[in-house]
Amino acid sequence: MAAIAFFSALLTRRATTLPQPSRSKGLIRFIKGAPLLVTMVFMYGFADIAAISAMPAYLVHVGFSQAFAATAVTMVALPTAISQPVVGWLLDHVNRPAIGIGAALLASVSFFLIPFIEGGPAFLIVFAMLGAASFALYTCALTLLGERYSGDALVSGSAAYSLAYAAGSGSGSTVVGAVMSGHSLAAGPVTIGAALAVFALFYMLREWRRLR
Repeated sequence: MAAIAFFSALLTRRATTLPQPSRSKGLIRFIKGAPLLVTMVFMYGFADIAAISAMPAYLVHVGFSQAFAATAVTMVALPTAISQPVVGWLLDHVNRPAIGIGAALLASVSFFLIPFIEGGPAFLIVFAMLGAASFALYTCALTLLGERYSGDALVSGSAAYSLAYAAGSGSGSTVVGAVMSGHSLAAGPVTIGAALAVFALFYMLREWRRLR
């Protein structure tokens, strides 16, 4: 690492042009101007990584095998590809904020159902639902970004999305893991469901005020 830093500094000193100005101001401006879109991606990262990392541990602790837990994780990811044509069609023909709200609510309900499920097939169905719904939330955020922004603002938005996903995924696995360890196993999926429900409610209120 020290060698890389040394040669980077040497090349910088020999360069005939200066680096481009930092885009951090554009990034901050985008986050301030579109907090709802950034929060949407944050919630996707929160729910997605929590489902992939914490829910398998939940399944093993309630008595399922590790093989079944791995299959359940596959069911989180697999429906995202299958459902994308449907989500794309809906985003083209239905109010896009409504799709985002509906996706957040469906993902929330899916997580709330987990503590009440006992059978393996029901778990797989619910995991497929939450995977498809959470990814639809992200797809909606990407669509709204492309619809509302272009040029440098679009670049800043893409960078903001990357940061939001990283922050959401990091906090999702940490918070849900801590809740499951400190309280109960059921508190994990309930926490994710509650966070998604709060976001959906906030989104609905925001849209209602905008349309008044």
